[in-house]
Amino acid sequence: MGDLIRNLTSLGLKEYEARVYAGLVGLGEGNARQIHEVSRVPRPRVYDILQSLEERGCVEVRQGTPLLYRPVDPVRVIADLSGRIKEAARESVEALETISIEARQNFSPIWYLKGDWSIRRNLTALVGDSRDVISFFVIRPGLAMEYRDILGTIRRGVRLKILFPAGADDCIGIPGAELFPITQFCPLFTEKIYKKIFAGEIRKERNLFRFEGIVLSDDNEMMIIYDMNGERMSVIVTLPFITGVQGLFLEQMCHTAAADKSAEE
Repeated sequence: MGDLIRNLTSLGLKEYEARVYAGLVGLGEGNARQIHEVSRVPRPRVYDILQSLEERGCVEVRQGTPLLYRPVDPVRVIADLSGRIKEAARESVEALETISIEARQNFSPIWYLKGDWSIRRNLTALVGDSRDVISFFVIRPGLAMEYRDILGTIRRGVRLKILFPAGADDCIGIPGAELFPITQFCPLFTEKIYKKIFAGEIRKERNLFRFEGIVLSDDNEMMIIYDMNGERMSVIVTLPFITGVQGLFLEQMCHTAAADKSAEE
């Protein structure tokens, strides 16, 4: 009975309502005294609880002396309670999304995320908002495959470009992705940027940083994923001066990779 009461309360009934309804289902039909005895709800409260359950559509009343009560079919009651929870959940999501949109307008164009759960949640939003192209610049092998489930939710018509170190083939298993193996972009990029910043380690003020990847959506929003002292972190950037330049940079890398591939063929 304890599990039943807990399940009914999780569907929206109060504890006394759950106990009275469950007791009445066991009786089939009964008066207030009988319901009090089987449910162990205090007698003065039984009438109020029964009235509440009647208003919820869980109990029917038969006039007479005394009044007799019978439960509405449990299948109907559970379906109704579940439906109300789903509707409340839908309305809550819509309200929270409205609040979130309003709050985002006040956000700084740069903010920080900590932990993979937060990164996955924001990456899901980034992917869902994209309308044109998502570019995923992967440095740490296996990163794109970790987020394969999220990348799989990209809407139809949105291009997914994945740039990754030449020789790494762990991105091949992502359906619909356009793959661009990184070769040499230019000596400056190879020696000063790729090897020292992207593919290497950076120590600063007793902290060890490792770059893992960049996700860019429509040149509007960018997520920089990195490791700091063994913990995954991320920076979200919506500043157009930065995202626009990064978009041009990644696009040029795609052109270079495609040209190199054509030359090899």
